Amino acid sequence: MSQARLLAAKILNRIQESRQTLDQVMDQAAPEINPLPRADRSLVQALVFGVLRWQSRLDWIIDQFSAKNKKIDPLVRVILRLGLFQLQYLHRIPSSAAVHTSVELAKLCDRRWAAGFVNALLRRAIRQSGDLQWPDASRDPAAHLAVIQAFPLWLISRWRTRWGPETTARICEAINTVPPITLRTNTLRVSRQTLRAAISSEAEEVQETRFSPDGLCLSRLHSSLPQWRSFQEGWFQVQSEAAQLVSRLLSPRPCECVWDVCAGLGTKTAHLAQLMNNQGQIIATDLYADKLDRLNSEMNRLGINIVQTVRCDLTRPAPVFGPRPFDRILVDAPCSGLGVLQKNPDGKWRVKPEDIQANSQRQLALLDQCAGHLKRGGMLVYAVCSLEPEENQAVVAGFLKNHPEFSIHHARLEGVAESDRLLTAQGFFITIPHQHQMDGFFAAALVKKGTG
Repeated sequence: MSQARLLAAKILNRIQESRQTLDQVMDQAAPEINPLPRADRSLVQALVFGVLRWQSRLDWIIDQFSAKNKKIDPLVRVILRLGLFQLQYLHRIPSSAAVHTSVELAKLCDRRWAAGFVNALLRRAIRQSGDLQWPDASRDPAAHLAVIQAFPLWLISRWRTRWGPETTARICEAINTVPPITLRTNTLRVSRQTLRAAISSEAEEVQETRFSPDGLCLSRLHSSLPQWRSFQEGWFQVQSEAAQLVSRLLSPRPCECVWDVCAGLGTKTAHLAQLMNNQGQIIATDLYADKLDRLNSEMNRLGINIVQTVRCDLTRPAPVFGPRPFDRILVDAPCSGLGVLQKNPDGKWRVKPEDIQANSQRQLALLDQCAGHLKRGGMLVYAVCSLEPEENQAVVAGFLKNHPEFSIHHARLEGVAESDRLLTAQGFFITIPHQHQMDGFFAAALVKKGTG
């Protein structure tokens, strides 16, 4: 019985018992994960992300082979999901080992009374795998796709209405693939070519990103990133390719004054500083002081010294940050995250339909708060990792209605390959998983009319 399986069960149980995100729980579990041998660290990652990615499909199988169905103890269901995931997707693990370790896991998790049930159900799943009954695709295609691709039915129905059945299926398939690790070169210190050469022995495959001029995609790492000398030297940050392009849409210049409104851990903050050649000023705000502490630490690692952090609750009027308005503002707004389910599969089960409209209202209020802090002639970029219209075009339309002094700027993505494939005729930046092989993002560049 490996420590990896026990830790994976604890993480998955914590996620289902709380409103915490996968990222938050994995951060909390890091002190337990990091000391594990490399193979066990990889197994924890595969189990946690895999079970969350395929959760409703695994539950469908569990319910096929159990008379208890929803009466199953929540932690026992987690153990069954782990066992079934190994049987269905981790083919290097023998079936007997998947069953045995699941039974032992039930005992270790204080569910000894369920050990026999776990053993019987998993063995039945092996023997009778050909007897599974899936929702009828001809009678209820939405339900069929929801189970087969492991998505909530409400989201499948929403996407089918907007994109049609074929495109929805392709989006689901793209989201269910395991994403590569994507880095953004810290061009203040090295070139992409130098970084690629330096890390070529750290992973089985290192490739340049298709669109971003600074990105590298990695697969099958030989050791954890913080152990790399290039990481310790501040040569890169982990950042998805779509997120890298958002900063290029804002396109800040050296010596400008820029506000990163929802800075979080500062990945986009650092990219903005790179584009500014570490010259000028960036005000990075966030509601959470611990995030800003980590942001400051990250700026030190990267050699960036133009960032000032301010804890700020933007549900209230924003403070005056300096003697003049900002040249550029980035509003990377909190959202449903339905565009980044490939790397955050817990979002499938955490986000509810009503969250989308609530997010839209908060996003519009956030933009309203920021509008007065931009100079005339300045640019504001609104961005979300969501493809839902209420969080995208509807927010922009509502903002322009409230603020006629703004207009959509048909921006260019300087240095970005095939940028015309990412910009719509309306002036929006949109990436879609199955089309661009990266996260789903939306962004709009808005310019304040007049001269500063």
